[in-house]
Amino acid sequence: MEIWLKQNIHLQNNTHLFPHTKLLKWFSKEARPLPWREHYDPYQVAISEYMLQQTQIITALPYFDRWVNRWENWTALANASEEDVLAMWSGLGYYSRAKRLRLLAQTVANTYGGVLPNDKEELLKLPGIGDYTASAISAIAFNQASFPIDGNVRRVLSRFFANKEKSPSKEQDAFLNTQMIPVFNKTKKCRELAQALMELGALICSPKTNCQLCPLKSDCLAYQNDSVEQYPLKKKKSKTENIFIHYCWVHDNEGNYLLKQRPNKGRFSNFFEPPAIESSEESEAFKKLSELLNQKNLIRQKAFISHFTKYKAKWTPYKHKVHKNFKLKNYQWVHASQFENLNFVPKMIEQFNKSHDLQEC
Repeated sequence: MEIWLKQNIHLQNNTHLFPHTKLLKWFSKEARPLPWREHYDPYQVAISEYMLQQTQIITALPYFDRWVNRWENWTALANASEEDVLAMWSGLGYYSRAKRLRLLAQTVANTYGGVLPNDKEELLKLPGIGDYTASAISAIAFNQASFPIDGNVRRVLSRFFANKEKSPSKEQDAFLNTQMIPVFNKTKKCRELAQALMELGALICSPKTNCQLCPLKSDCLAYQNDSVEQYPLKKKKSKTENIFIHYCWVHDNEGNYLLKQRPNKGRFSNFFEPPAIESSEESEAFKKLSELLNQKNLIRQKAFISHFTKYKAKWTPYKHKVHKNFKLKNYQWVHASQFENLNFVPKMIEQFNKSHDLQEC
Protein backbone atom coordinates (compact mmCIF):
# COMPACT_ATOMS: atom_id res chain seq x y z
CA MET A 1 0.00 0.00 0.00
CA GLU A 2 2.80 2.38 0.89
CA ILE A 3 4.55 1.73 -2.43
CA TRP A 4 1.29 2.27 -4.34
CA LEU A 5 0.66 5.61 -2.60
CA LYS A 6 4.25 6.68 -3.21
CA GLN A 7 4.05 5.96 -6.94
CA ASN A 8 0.72 7.71 -7.37
CA ILE A 9 1.90 10.79 -5.47
CA HIS A 10 4.91 10.80 -7.79
CA LEU A 11 2.68 10.54 -10.86
CA GLN A 12 0.37 13.29 -9.67
CA ASN A 13 3.27 15.68 -9.14
CA ASN A 14 5.69 14.44 -11.80
CA THR A 15 5.63 17.72 -13.73
CA HIS A 16 7.69 19.21 -10.95
CA LEU A 17 9.70 16.06 -10.31
CA PHE A 18 11.01 15.59 -13.84
CA PRO A 19 14.71 16.41 -13.36
CA HIS A 20 15.27 18.43 -16.52
CA THR A 21 18.33 20.15 -15.04
CA LYS A 22 20.03 16.76 -14.61
CA LEU A 23 19.24 15.91 -18.20
CA LEU A 24 20.49 19.26 -19.48
CA LYS A 25 23.73 18.88 -17.55
CA TRP A 26 24.23 15.43 -19.07
CA PHE A 27 23.47 16.77 -22.57
CA SER A 28 25.98 19.60 -22.24
CA LYS A 29 28.70 16.97 -21.80
CA GLU A 30 27.50 14.10 -23.98
CA ALA A 31 25.78 15.72 -26.98
CA ARG A 32 27.09 14.48 -30.30
CA PRO A 33 28.75 17.17 -32.48
CA LEU A 34 26.21 17.15 -35.31
CA PRO A 35 26.57 19.72 -38.13
CA TRP A 36 23.12 21.30 -37.73
CA ARG A 37 23.96 21.94 -34.05
CA GLU A 38 26.80 24.31 -34.92
CA HIS A 39 24.61 27.33 -35.67
CA TYR A 40 21.06 25.95 -35.50
CA ASP A 41 20.29 27.41 -38.89
CA PRO A 42 16.54 26.75 -39.44
CA TYR A 43 17.11 25.47 -42.97
CA GLN A 44 19.71 22.95 -41.82
CA VAL A 45 17.60 21.89 -38.83
CA ALA A 46 14.64 21.27 -41.13
CA ILE A 47 16.75 19.26 -43.59
CA SER A 48 18.05 17.11 -40.73
CA GLU A 49 14.54 16.46 -39.44
CA TYR A 50 13.34 15.29 -42.84
CA MET A 51 16.37 13.06 -43.33
CA LEU A 52 16.18 11.52 -39.86
CA GLN A 53 12.62 10.32 -40.35
CA GLN A 54 13.04 6.54 -40.67
CA THR A 55 16.82 6.95 -41.05
CA GLN A 56 19.66 6.63 -38.54
CA ILE A 57 22.02 9.56 -38.02
CA ILE A 58 25.10 7.64 -39.15
CA THR A 59 23.38 6.96 -42.49
CA ALA A 60 21.99 10.47 -42.92
CA LEU A 61 25.17 12.46 -42.15
CA PRO A 62 26.93 12.12 -45.54
CA TYR A 63 23.66 12.89 -47.33
CA PHE A 64 23.18 15.98 -45.16
CA ASP A 65 26.66 17.28 -45.97
CA ARG A 66 26.21 16.77 -49.71
CA TRP A 67 22.74 18.33 -49.62
CA VAL A 68 23.66 21.60 -47.88
CA ASN A 69 26.76 21.94 -50.06
CA ARG A 70 24.56 21.61 -53.14
CA TRP A 71 21.60 23.72 -51.94
CA GLU A 72 22.58 26.07 -49.12
CA ASN A 73 19.18 27.66 -48.47
CA TRP A 74 15.46 27.43 -49.21
CA THR A 75 15.66 29.48 -52.41
CA ALA A 76 18.39 27.31 -53.90
CA LEU A 77 16.40 24.16 -53.11
CA ALA A 78 13.20 25.70 -54.47
CA ASN A 79 14.92 26.21 -57.83
CA ALA A 80 16.15 22.60 -58.02
CA SER A 81 14.43 20.13 -60.33
CA GLU A 82 12.59 17.18 -58.85
CA GLU A 83 14.93 14.86 -60.73
CA ASP A 84 18.00 16.43 -59.08
CA VAL A 85 16.40 16.33 -55.65
CA LEU A 86 15.43 12.67 -55.97
CA ALA A 87 18.88 11.79 -57.30
CA MET A 88 20.53 13.49 -54.29
CA TRP A 89 18.15 11.60 -51.99
CA SER A 90 18.79 8.26 -53.67
CA GLY A 91 19.63 5.61 -51.08
CA LEU A 92 17.83 7.25 -48.14
CA GLY A 93 14.50 5.63 -48.99
CA TYR A 94 10.96 6.94 -48.41
CA TYR A 95 11.32 9.27 -51.38
CA SER A 96 8.10 11.13 -50.66
CA ARG A 97 10.14 12.97 -47.99
CA ALA A 98 12.34 14.49 -50.69
CA LYS A 99 9.34 15.61 -52.73
CA ARG A 100 7.69 17.17 -49.67
CA LEU A 101 10.93 18.93 -48.81
CA ARG A 102 11.19 20.48 -52.27
CA LEU A 103 7.55 21.60 -52.10
CA LEU A 104 8.22 23.12 -48.66
CA ALA A 105 11.23 25.00 -50.07
CA GLN A 106 9.14 26.44 -52.88
CA THR A 107 6.51 27.65 -50.41
CA VAL A 108 9.09 29.20 -48.07
CA ALA A 109 10.88 30.89 -50.98
CA ASN A 110 7.76 32.17 -52.74
CA THR A 111 5.50 33.02 -49.78
CA TYR A 112 7.85 33.78 -46.92
CA GLY A 113 10.76 35.41 -48.74
CA GLY A 114 13.04 32.45 -48.09
CA VAL A 115 12.69 32.73 -44.29
CA LEU A 116 11.14 29.84 -42.36
CA PRO A 117 8.49 30.96 -39.82
CA ASN A 118 9.51 30.47 -36.18
CA ASP A 119 6.00 29.89 -34.80
CA LYS A 120 4.70 26.33 -34.54
CA GLU A 121 1.18 27.24 -35.64
CA GLU A 122 2.54 29.02 -38.70
CA LEU A 123 4.82 26.07 -39.47
CA LEU A 124 1.81 23.74 -39.40
CA LYS A 125 0.31 25.69 -42.30
CA LEU A 126 3.22 24.75 -44.55
CA PRO A 127 3.06 21.72 -46.88
CA GLY A 128 4.77 18.57 -45.64
CA ILE A 129 4.98 19.68 -42.01
CA GLY A 130 3.01 17.77 -39.37
CA ASP A 131 2.84 18.20 -35.63
CA TYR A 132 6.12 16.45 -34.82
CA THR A 133 8.17 18.26 -37.46
CA ALA A 134 6.66 21.63 -36.52
CA SER A 135 7.42 21.00 -32.84
CA ALA A 136 10.97 19.83 -33.56
CA ILE A 137 11.82 22.79 -35.81
CA SER A 138 10.19 25.26 -33.43
CA ALA A 139 12.12 23.90 -30.44
CA ILE A 140 15.49 23.11 -32.00
CA ALA A 141 15.84 25.88 -34.57
CA PHE A 142 14.08 28.67 -32.63
CA ASN A 143 14.30 27.58 -28.97
CA GLN A 144 10.51 27.80 -28.63
CA ALA A 145 8.58 25.98 -25.88
CA SER A 146 7.48 23.14 -28.18
CA PHE A 147 7.69 19.49 -27.18
CA PRO A 148 8.53 17.12 -30.09
CA ILE A 149 7.64 13.48 -29.42
CA ASP A 150 9.46 10.85 -31.48
CA GLY A 151 10.15 7.17 -30.79
CA ASN A 152 13.19 7.90 -28.63
CA VAL A 153 11.27 10.41 -26.52
CA ARG A 154 8.34 8.03 -26.07
CA ARG A 155 10.69 5.31 -24.87
CA VAL A 156 12.53 7.54 -22.39
CA LEU A 157 9.42 9.07 -20.86
CA SER A 158 7.26 5.95 -20.87
CA ARG A 159 9.96 4.37 -18.71
CA PHE A 160 10.50 7.43 -16.57
CA PHE A 161 6.77 7.73 -15.74
CA ALA A 162 6.05 3.97 -16.00
CA ASN A 163 3.32 4.97 -18.40
CA LYS A 164 0.72 2.27 -19.10
CA GLU A 165 -0.60 3.67 -22.38
CA LYS A 166 0.11 1.71 -25.54
CA SER A 167 2.93 3.17 -27.61
CA PRO A 168 2.64 4.92 -29.95
CA SER A 169 -0.90 6.22 -29.38
CA LYS A 170 -2.81 9.48 -29.08
CA GLU A 171 -3.50 8.61 -25.46
CA GLN A 172 0.19 8.24 -24.66
CA ASP A 173 1.12 11.46 -26.46
CA ALA A 174 -1.61 13.31 -24.57
CA PHE A 175 -0.23 12.00 -21.28
CA LEU A 176 3.35 12.99 -22.17
CA ASN A 177 2.23 16.44 -23.27
CA THR A 178 0.47 16.95 -19.94
CA GLN A 179 3.64 16.05 -18.05
CA MET A 180 6.27 17.75 -20.20
CA ILE A 181 4.82 20.94 -21.69
CA PRO A 182 4.94 22.67 -18.26
CA VAL A 183 8.62 21.69 -18.08
CA PHE A 184 9.30 23.23 -21.49
CA ASN A 185 7.36 26.34 -20.50
CA LYS A 186 9.54 26.97 -17.47
CA THR A 187 12.97 26.37 -19.00
CA LYS A 188 14.94 28.77 -21.18
CA LYS A 189 16.70 25.82 -22.81
CA CYS A 190 13.91 24.27 -24.87
CA ARG A 191 16.33 23.58 -27.73
CA GLU A 192 18.67 21.61 -25.48
CA LEU A 193 15.88 19.82 -23.60
CA ALA A 194 14.18 18.59 -26.78
CA GLN A 195 17.45 17.24 -28.14
CA ALA A 196 18.54 15.85 -24.77
CA LEU A 197 15.42 13.66 -24.59
CA MET A 198 16.08 12.39 -28.12
CA GLU A 199 19.78 11.90 -27.44
CA LEU A 200 19.17 9.96 -24.24
CA GLY A 201 16.83 7.63 -26.09
CA ALA A 202 19.33 7.14 -28.91
CA LEU A 203 22.46 6.61 -26.82
CA ILE A 204 21.40 5.14 -23.46
CA CYS A 205 17.66 4.55 -23.02
CA SER A 206 17.58 2.50 -26.21
CA PRO A 207 15.70 -0.78 -26.75
CA LYS A 208 18.83 -2.43 -25.29
CA THR A 209 19.12 0.04 -22.46
CA ASN A 210 22.17 0.80 -20.33
CA CYS A 211 20.57 2.15 -17.16
CA GLN A 212 23.82 2.46 -15.25
CA LEU A 213 24.87 5.35 -17.49
CA CYS A 214 21.52 7.14 -17.34
CA PRO A 215 21.42 10.52 -15.56
CA LEU A 216 17.74 9.97 -14.72
CA LYS A 217 17.94 6.49 -13.20
CA SER A 218 17.41 7.59 -9.59
CA ASP A 219 14.14 9.30 -10.62
CA CYS A 220 12.91 6.72 -13.15
CA LEU A 221 9.89 4.70 -11.97
CA ALA A 222 10.60 1.80 -14.32
CA TYR A 223 14.18 1.60 -13.04
CA GLN A 224 13.04 1.77 -9.42
CA ASN A 225 10.59 -1.09 -10.05
CA ASP A 226 13.06 -3.13 -12.13
CA SER A 227 10.64 -3.05 -15.06
CA VAL A 228 12.52 -1.03 -17.67
CA GLU A 229 12.27 -3.74 -20.33
CA GLN A 230 8.47 -3.70 -20.09
CA TYR A 231 8.26 -0.16 -21.47
CA PRO A 232 7.03 1.26 -23.71
CA LEU A 233 3.96 -0.98 -23.95
CA LYS A 234 3.73 -1.81 -27.64
CA LYS A 235 0.62 -1.72 -29.77
CA LYS A 236 -0.17 -4.90 -31.64
CA LYS A 237 1.42 -4.63 -35.06
CA SER A 238 -0.86 -4.69 -38.06
CA LYS A 239 -0.35 -7.52 -40.51
CA THR A 240 2.35 -6.83 -43.09
CA GLU A 241 1.30 -7.03 -46.74
CA ASN A 242 3.42 -9.29 -48.94
CA ILE A 243 3.99 -8.21 -52.51
CA PHE A 244 5.94 -9.84 -55.33
CA ILE A 245 7.69 -7.73 -57.94
CA HIS A 246 9.01 -9.49 -61.04
CA TYR A 247 10.95 -7.37 -63.48
CA CYS A 248 13.16 -7.96 -66.51
CA TRP A 249 16.21 -6.19 -67.91
CA VAL A 250 15.31 -6.38 -71.60
CA HIS A 251 18.46 -5.46 -73.54
CA ASP A 252 20.10 -5.63 -76.94
CA ASN A 253 23.69 -6.35 -78.02
CA GLU A 254 24.71 -2.68 -77.70
CA GLY A 255 23.89 -2.12 -74.01
CA ASN A 256 20.48 -0.53 -74.51
CA TYR A 257 17.61 -1.35 -72.15
CA LEU A 258 13.85 -0.92 -72.30
CA LEU A 259 12.60 1.48 -69.61
CA LYS A 260 9.53 3.50 -68.70
CA GLN A 261 8.67 6.10 -66.06
CA ARG A 262 6.16 5.11 -63.40
CA PRO A 263 2.99 7.20 -62.79
CA ASN A 264 3.22 10.27 -60.55
CA LYS A 265 1.10 8.63 -57.86
CA GLY A 266 1.47 5.44 -55.85
CA ARG A 267 4.57 3.45 -54.97
CA PHE A 268 7.87 4.71 -56.45
CA SER A 269 6.07 7.51 -58.28
CA ASN A 270 7.92 9.06 -61.23
CA PHE A 271 10.83 6.63 -61.00
CA PHE A 272 12.16 4.72 -64.02
CA GLU A 273 12.02 0.94 -64.24
CA PRO A 274 12.37 -1.91 -66.73
CA PRO A 275 9.29 -3.99 -67.58
CA ALA A 276 7.83 -4.99 -64.21
CA ILE A 277 4.77 -6.60 -62.67
CA GLU A 278 3.61 -6.32 -59.06
CA SER A 279 1.22 -8.86 -57.54
CA SER A 280 0.14 -10.39 -54.25
CA GLU A 281 0.77 -13.82 -55.82
CA GLU A 282 4.26 -14.79 -56.97
CA SER A 283 3.11 -17.09 -59.76
CA GLU A 284 0.77 -14.39 -61.05
CA ALA A 285 3.63 -11.86 -61.19
CA PHE A 286 5.75 -14.13 -63.39
CA LYS A 287 2.77 -15.07 -65.57
CA LYS A 288 1.91 -11.42 -66.29
CA LEU A 289 5.55 -10.48 -66.90
CA SER A 290 5.83 -13.33 -69.42
CA GLU A 291 2.66 -12.18 -71.12
CA LEU A 292 3.87 -8.58 -71.22
CA LEU A 293 7.07 -9.61 -72.98
CA ASN A 294 5.44 -12.48 -74.91
CA GLN A 295 8.29 -14.64 -73.71
CA LYS A 296 8.45 -17.44 -71.11
CA ASN A 297 12.15 -18.23 -71.43
CA LEU A 298 13.41 -15.38 -69.28
CA ILE A 299 16.72 -15.85 -67.48
CA ARG A 300 16.02 -15.66 -63.77
CA GLN A 301 18.43 -13.96 -61.39
CA LYS A 302 18.76 -14.12 -57.63
CA ALA A 303 15.69 -12.82 -55.81
CA PHE A 304 15.95 -10.55 -52.78
CA ILE A 305 13.64 -9.18 -50.09
CA SER A 306 13.20 -5.67 -48.69
CA HIS A 307 11.01 -4.43 -45.87
CA PHE A 308 8.90 -1.28 -45.89
CA THR A 309 6.62 0.25 -43.27
CA LYS A 310 3.45 -1.52 -44.36
CA TYR A 311 4.63 -4.26 -46.66
CA LYS A 312 7.38 -6.74 -47.45
CA ALA A 313 8.51 -7.02 -51.04
CA LYS A 314 10.16 -9.94 -52.78
CA TRP A 315 11.98 -8.75 -55.90
CA THR A 316 12.74 -11.24 -58.67
CA PRO A 317 14.86 -9.92 -61.56
CA TYR A 318 15.22 -11.51 -64.98
CA LYS A 319 17.19 -10.70 -68.11
CA HIS A 320 16.22 -11.16 -71.74
CA LYS A 321 18.15 -10.25 -74.89
CA VAL A 322 16.25 -9.03 -77.95
CA HIS A 323 16.94 -7.21 -81.21
CA LYS A 324 16.98 -3.41 -81.22
CA ASN A 325 13.82 -3.35 -83.33
CA PHE A 326 11.87 -5.00 -80.50
CA LYS A 327 9.15 -2.63 -79.31
CA LEU A 328 7.03 -2.50 -76.17
CA LYS A 329 4.23 0.00 -75.67
CA ASN A 330 5.13 2.90 -73.33
CA TYR A 331 8.79 1.77 -73.09
CA GLN A 332 11.83 3.36 -74.70
CA TRP A 333 15.40 2.28 -75.34
CA VAL A 334 18.00 3.83 -73.04
CA HIS A 335 21.71 3.06 -73.02
CA ALA A 336 23.18 1.87 -69.70
CA SER A 337 25.61 4.79 -69.73
CA GLN A 338 22.63 7.12 -69.16
CA PHE A 339 21.31 5.28 -66.10
CA GLU A 340 23.10 7.60 -63.68
CA ASN A 341 21.07 10.52 -65.05
CA LEU A 342 17.74 8.82 -64.30
CA ASN A 343 15.86 8.31 -61.06
CA PHE A 344 15.44 4.55 -60.92
CA VAL A 345 13.35 2.51 -58.54
CA PRO A 346 16.16 2.21 -55.94
CA LYS A 347 16.13 -1.53 -55.32
CA MET A 348 16.16 -2.29 -59.01
CA ILE A 349 19.14 -0.09 -59.83
CA GLU A 350 21.00 -1.35 -56.74
CA GLN A 351 20.62 -4.89 -58.02
CA PHE A 352 21.68 -3.82 -61.51
CA ASN A 353 24.82 -2.13 -60.18
CA LYS A 354 25.76 -5.12 -58.04
CA SER A 355 25.57 -7.46 -61.00
CA HIS A 356 26.29 -5.05 -63.84
CA ASP A 357 27.09 -7.78 -66.31
CA LEU A 358 23.81 -9.46 -65.40
CA GLN A 359 25.38 -12.85 -64.89
CA GLU A 360 22.90 -15.70 -64.68
CA CYS A 361 22.41 -17.03 -61.14
